Amino acid sequence: MKINLFYILLLLMSAMLIGCNTMEATGTENDKNASTSYDGETISFVVPFQAGGGTDVFARFMTPYFAKHIEGEPRVQVENIPGGASITGTNEYANSRSPNGFNILTSSASSHVPFILEQSSVDYDLDDFTPLIGAPSGGIVYTKPELAKDGMENLLSLENELYYAGISPTGLDLVTLLSFEVLEMDVKAVLGYEGRGPSRVAFEQGESNIDYQTTSAYKSNVENLVEEGNAVPLYSLGQVDQDGNLIRDPQFPELPTIEEIYIDIYGTEPSGEAWEAYKQTVAASYSLNKVIWVHKNAPNHSQKILQQGMENLIEDTSFEEESQDILEGYDAFVGEELNNQIEQSFSISPDTKKWIIEYLQLHYDIDINKL
Repeated sequence: MKINLFYILLLLMSAMLIGCNTMEATGTENDKNASTSYDGETISFVVPFQAGGGTDVFARFMTPYFAKHIEGEPRVQVENIPGGASITGTNEYANSRSPNGFNILTSSASSHVPFILEQSSVDYDLDDFTPLIGAPSGGIVYTKPELAKDGMENLLSLENELYYAGISPTGLDLVTLLSFEVLEMDVKAVLGYEGRGPSRVAFEQGESNIDYQTTSAYKSNVENLVEEGNAVPLYSLGQVDQDGNLIRDPQFPELPTIEEIYIDIYGTEPSGEAWEAYKQTVAASYSLNKVIWVHKNAPNHSQKILQQGMENLIEDTSFEEESQDILEGYDAFVGEELNNQIEQSFSISPDTKKWIIEYLQLHYDIDINKL
């Protein structure tokens, strides 16, 4: 009995010691999480595109400002993970990168639309990330002057005469294609071009006669065509405000939206699934073109430091001045405004989602469940 009692007491004491050590270790870990410091550390900035593209340029422009405004001024290092039109790198960030507050990600329209449509290759959930800063973009549809000389109503009456050069119906082209659908324009889409640059060249060479470019590309490459009399703008793709309304693009306030054109031509406001799909894709593709995120289960203290850094960043006058070209003149979103914009952009109704999926299957033989 004495021996058994001795061993029992020994076991009890060991259990108490293990428990104390466990509590101490847990407490230490919690303390570490609660006091995460970025002093002398490196933040990995995952960019799910190849180097040199628009999103990569955006990320590399932002990194020195991140480093400046994040408490502790860490080194921010861009890491490109191309593939799958951003899906490969975004999947890797979600599934393989530690949620320790030292890994951030940028997403773009090509990450957003597959997410809201639940494309089969998407293995990330944007709801699992905390947004830090977001930025809008814009797009302008233009055509040949001779086709637009008699106005939009005549342009809409053309049959088998309009040709559009695009990249993919599941990327930014989807918004433009849906604008044609809403306006009931007869446009033949020739897809498979390698980028908007080659698409613009196709327009210049006469391979297509209706095109779109994003804000920066339009200002740098198309406005000169307009001045030379070789192109004429038709409408902006617009922006969706936080009430769900399509409004004029602030960078092109003189250009109408397709809603205004529709009312002028048909005498009533647009409605139906094509219209709802158009507004949804504008919101997810342009009104919130890019977002920078951190894992939602990263240490709370780290998330707060990063969010505060972004709020400080947009107050930086040098950032405001130097970001005009990169952000195309649009204002970045942070804080509650960013959260509201995300809610507006990514909340798609089941009926609208179903309609877009069927539209892609019917018109472009795209099965979203096999991508």
